[in-house]
Amino acid sequence: MQINVESLSSIKKKINFKIPAQQVSAEVDKAYAEIRKHAAVKGFRKGKVPMGLIEKHYGDKMADDVLKSLVNDTYFKALTDQGLNPVSYPTIESDPLKPGEPFSYSATVEVFPEVTVKDYLGLEVVKEKMVLDDAAVAARLKEMQESLSQLGPAPEGHAAALGDFVTFDFVGSIDGVPFEGGDAEDFQLELGSGRFIPGFEDQMVGMTVGFEGTIKVNFPDSYGSELLAGKPAEFAVTVKEIKVKELPELNDDFAKEFGEFDTLAELKVKLTELQQAQEERRVETELRERVIKSLVEKNDLEVPEVMVDRQVTMMLENSKQRLASQRLSLEMMGLTDDGYKVQFREVAREQVKGSLLLDAVAELEKLEVTDADIATQVAEIAVGTKQDPATVANLYQTNERAKENLVAQLREDKAIKFLLERAKVTELPKEEIQH
Repeated sequence: MQINVESLSSIKKKINFKIPAQQVSAEVDKAYAEIRKHAAVKGFRKGKVPMGLIEKHYGDKMADDVLKSLVNDTYFKALTDQGLNPVSYPTIESDPLKPGEPFSYSATVEVFPEVTVKDYLGLEVVKEKMVLDDAAVAARLKEMQESLSQLGPAPEGHAAALGDFVTFDFVGSIDGVPFEGGDAEDFQLELGSGRFIPGFEDQMVGMTVGFEGTIKVNFPDSYGSELLAGKPAEFAVTVKEIKVKELPELNDDFAKEFGEFDTLAELKVKLTELQQAQEERRVETELRERVIKSLVEKNDLEVPEVMVDRQVTMMLENSKQRLASQRLSLEMMGLTDDGYKVQFREVAREQVKGSLLLDAVAELEKLEVTDADIATQVAEIAVGTKQDPATVANLYQTNERAKENLVAQLREDKAIKFLLERAKVTELPKEEIQH
């Protein structure tokens, strides 16, 4: 048998096979013998059908069986002999199979890239200088006030403002003709919520109870109804009621509403701690991303598309889960599954490159994950997910795939830590960092 490997790229190989006629004939005879055992031809008992009829009726099946057998016998052995590590199933192309003649076929496959990492010591990276933002704590307090707010009637003569809830009647028309679904009575709308056509809510600001007037807007070109998309419209509105949010006073009683606090001062201290921890995580995450980006820039490599496919699919599922936890969906973000994959494909490609290079660093520097590392991480996962530590530990003991993923992540973390400890890190204010 003759084998020739063509290198189509650093990660795509085409293996060409030429199998001698004698081996082909032996496989053909074997296939026909197996078919004959089970062949059903009218007028003959199973196993007694003449070979001429078998060849006539089962030639296509014989060719399929022989092709599968020859590929199984030669392809996987060739991978081992040639030292190829495939990451996908091969694409098979073959000549017609003819008994008594040599048979040629090719297998094109993406392979795991050969990763040679260099210049990874002393990477130059920028770290954002930590600055605590009092405004972020104030904004969080405001959100907490909003969560405990109640609606109350606005004072007489009150002009509607963003955040107010306005009850009104409206009738929409285009060129003076009302359109279906364009009217309602006693409709309540929070101004600034973005529920209506762009520009509608802004024009309601300043209206008072009893106001009757017209709002002019343009339906967006992307509006769901083709009859309305891109067209100018007028809405006759009558304001019937305005309610304002009544926020609780920021005092010790307010703090007690959140359980573990006796005073407003205690609540503010806790919010400051949480904000600091959140900012520290963000800064650390961005630093990790920058050191990986620097590593890739010095060691750019080609990666198999199938690995990019897997990564972007995993990113998609993670995004869906994260959105679901916030009672949101991909559709609410204006994306479809396919749209997400297109938009984030290059991000996924860079992540695959980073993972391969970090693995190479870990291999060169002999960075290993110990049982103690796993136990520590499992304990942290249990705390973070508020699960019983024994339950989480059992998951990783019984699910080999989950354990492999955990070990891979811990090994990657060790490689990043190794790089950062030896990197040239410069701290800069946020506004001076180029993204």
